[in-house]
Amino acid sequence: MTAAVESRGLQEILAAERAVDSVAGIARVALSQHDPPLECPHYRAALERALAEEYPPFGTEEYAKVYRSASADPQWLAESLATNSSGEGDGARRLWSLAFCATDTRHKELIKRHAVDESRHSLAYLVLLDLCFPGAVEPAFRAELNGLSPHFSMANELFAVEGSAYARTPTVDDFIQMNISEMRTTIHHTLQREAIAVHCPDQNRERATAVLDSLLRDEVHHVAYTAELIEEKAAVSDRERFQALFSRRVRDFNRMTREELGQLKFE
Repeated sequence: MTAAVESRGLQEILAAERAVDSVAGIARVALSQHDPPLECPHYRAALERALAEEYPPFGTEEYAKVYRSASADPQWLAESLATNSSGEGDGARRLWSLAFCATDTRHKELIKRHAVDESRHSLAYLVLLDLCFPGAVEPAFRAELNGLSPHFSMANELFAVEGSAYARTPTVDDFIQMNISEMRTTIHHTLQREAIAVHCPDQNRERATAVLDSLLRDEVHHVAYTAELIEEKAAVSDRERFQALFSRRVRDFNRMTREELGQLKFE
């Protein structure tokens, strides 16, 4: 099966699950698509309880309507793609520092891979900008935008980024925040695909779809691997303290999303 066919199947599965519950649906799909499939009962129970306590605005149809309205403006979408590139580059640097400081060898490798993915995503969003709005960015400035990515690869030696607050041993709190962030990004991705389909020239759509497919596969993988790490920690943690932390982080992302809605910024 080709990557394109796999991605179309993944989109259909996500759409079916999101029709029931956008956020929990993404988690279910990510766990089921992992090789081998994951159960993660502690993680799933904590997520479901947190969603019941305060459902994320980014998982609602109202949020989707606001995004669709904003992204109808080509300038807004172009700026959003550039903002995504910047955010992925910053995320890659944070993850790189966490990976360097991880004491568990497996965790170190997984987080490093995530950092490399986000470094690549930073450039992928710029490719989408080029494909969707050919020639819209002045060449000299476009060349500068490539610096938004740290250009990490698995061949690079890890190091702590100078001045990074993330140059510390990763904790379950980090894994929870990474997991929620990736689910939120996956929802943004589905909305972004719709917007790009509207604005992208016909001759560039196939290439844009290939880039989007790659992003989607990575995002779903990131949800799954962080869920697995959360599960490992939850299994040996105090249940109520773990739940309180998970619920608090969902509320934090909800607050951040409401602030962005007021400013019409989505990352």
